[in-house]
Parts: sequence; C-alpha cells; structure tokens
Amino acid sequence: MLRTRKVALLAAVAAALLLLPSACAGTDGARQEDGGMHAGHGGQGEQMHGMHGAAGEGTMGMAGMLTEENYSDRRFIDLMVPHHQGAVQMSRVALEKAEHEEVRRLARSIIRSQRAEIEELREIKQRQYGTSEVPMQMDPGKMQMMGMMDPQELADEQPFDRAFIDAMIPHHRSAIEMARVAREQTENPRIRELAEGIIREQKREIELMQSWREEWYPEG
Repeated sequence: MLRTRKVALLAAVAAALLLLPSACAGTDGARQEDGGMHAGHGGQGEQMHGMHGAAGEGTMGMAGMLTEENYSDRRFIDLMVPHHQGAVQMSRVALEKAEHEEVRRLARSIIRSQRAEIEELREIKQRQYGTSEVPMQMDPGKMQMMGMMDPQELADEQPFDRAFIDAMIPHHRSAIEMARVAREQTENPRIRELAEGIIREQKREIELMQSWREEWYPEG
C-alpha cells in the first residue's frame, strides 16, 4: 500500500515537472510581450522625456524627428526647409514689431540667409531626387516639437523683443541639432557644408540674442 502511494506521488511529481516548461515558456512569452510593450512605451516615454527635457533648455529637441537612425538627405531637406520658413516668418514680424534696431538687423539677416539656404536645399533636392518640391509649412505639433512659434501669436506678445528672442533661440537650437546630424550622416559635400554653416551662424546668433536678453531684460 505504501509502495503504491509512493508510485502515485512520484507520478504526480513527474506530471507537474512536465508542465513546468510550458508554464515557463508562457511566462517568458509574457515577459517578452510585456518587454516589447514596455519597449514601445519606453520609446514613446523617452521621446516625451526628450521633448520636455529639452524644453527646459529652451527647445523641444529633435529626438524622433531627425536622428542618426532615420537620417536621409531627403528627410533633412524636408524638415529644414519649413523650419527655415518658420524663422523667416517670425523675422518678418520682427521687422514690424521690434523695438530695438539690433533685433530688426538680425531679422533682416535671418530672412536673407535662410531664404538663400531654402533655395539651395531645393536645388540639392532637385539634383539628388529629381524634384524640388518641399513642404513649406508644418502642423502645430511639429512646430512645437521643433521650437517654432506661430508668427501671429508672436506678434501679440509684449514686450515683443523679449518674446522674439525667447522664441528664436530654441528655434535656432533645433536647427543646430538637425544640422549636426546631417553633418555626420550625409555623403553629400554640399549638404555637409551647408550644415556646418547653419551650426556656425546660428550659434553666433544665439550668443548675440542671449547677450541682448541679459542686457535688456535683466529681471528675467
């Protein structure tokens, strides 16, 4: 009788052991699926964190817009052109609304240089992809992500010069971020040269605007 009970017990243990691999597989599968979901949410979370973290520095950042992983010359052109167009539109408002001549002078320079760069980018796209068609506007979500401000909203801000500076600095920073990616990833010498020029010129303009901001609005 005792032996029969031992055999039955061993059989039950063996049956339980046979069930373990499938249970573990199910757990691993759930972990993998959960890990995949978390990876997806993590990516989204990282993007949001990158946006909000960058916002603390005055820019929404370019994470998820132009990266080493998704880079192409076409993508760079199609993002930089409307980005430049946004700067041109804000600068046109500044020509009418700015109090300081320094801001108006900078606005004229931005309009001149960035319109020229838009045309150069269109020419590059024509040669490389057989079309010069580029987006000239962005939806509000992308505008916010790229540090851009609606020109009409900007026009209503007071004091205008401070609002212009506070909008243009993060706008320039996002252009620099894109240009750095392009400089490292492109195989087109013209794009690399253009990217280097954007980085150099817009860093200089940021320094100018920061100095004006501190001098004219020391209260913050």
